[in-house]
Amino acid sequence: MAPAVDLAAGPRAAPPEAEADGDVLVWGKQGDGRPTTYRVAADGRVLGEEPGIVIATSRGELAWREREAEVKLGGCEDGAPPANLEPGTVTHVWLAPRDDQPRQVIVDPGDEGVGELSHRVELLGSVGPYLFVHEDVYVFACGAHGNISATFKLWDAEAGKEIELLHDLPNREALARRAEPLLDEGDMDPEEARQHEDLPDLVQILPVYGERGGLRVDAQFARADCYACSDGLWSGYTRSVIVPSEWTPERFAPWSTPPVAVVKFLQSRPGFALGGWSRR
Repeated sequence: MAPAVDLAAGPRAAPPEAEADGDVLVWGKQGDGRPTTYRVAADGRVLGEEPGIVIATSRGELAWREREAEVKLGGCEDGAPPANLEPGTVTHVWLAPRDDQPRQVIVDPGDEGVGELSHRVELLGSVGPYLFVHEDVYVFACGAHGNISATFKLWDAEAGKEIELLHDLPNREALARRAEPLLDEGDMDPEEARQHEDLPDLVQILPVYGERGGLRVDAQFARADCYACSDGLWSGYTRSVIVPSEWTPERFAPWSTPPVAVVKFLQSRPGFALGGWSRR
């Protein structure tokens, strides 16, 4: 029962050339600060900055917007009456063009038999117009305890739709086998963990940028475990681990090597955590 996040549609554009002219939009954060987007010239000079995350696309610049909203819950049959329930929360997310006409997201808060609901959305990073979106929702549905369900989607802001890449990972089985001993070692009962017959599941991929802006794609694998064993990195009743995939999807290739503007910008800001860069 994970609410969906839908973003605005648009045409697909050709990827940028690594050393093309024009400004580059770079977003990320310094330390524990909030995300900021910088407009960077081809020679690395900062031309401007603004709070939040802005992505450049062929149809203009799109800003990531999110808003938390309260939702009325139905409650449990044997629990407190609905009038005494605390409202649940859901997160609305959209991409807003510069003319400030956002495409509002409609989020389904779930069925009426829910005593608690808390839904959040996180942008893990971006590669050009591709957004790596993580959602999780905590639900108490009148059982012994609440539970968390996590989902992942890769959103193409140019095409305005979700795309599927997890099944394209070429060395998926080998990576899953690499993840197995890491999951075993961190388990509360390592010996019992080693009895698992099924390989862990690939649940999401995420972009990781080096100090000079070089891109790699990491893969997160999860395996079922007891509720008390959950590590909080994915859904409840699971434990997971992240490993480098040694894979760059063909559609990410134009952004795998950063332009001079991004390299110089990062060199001038030690400790800056790059979330992504894009250019029209």
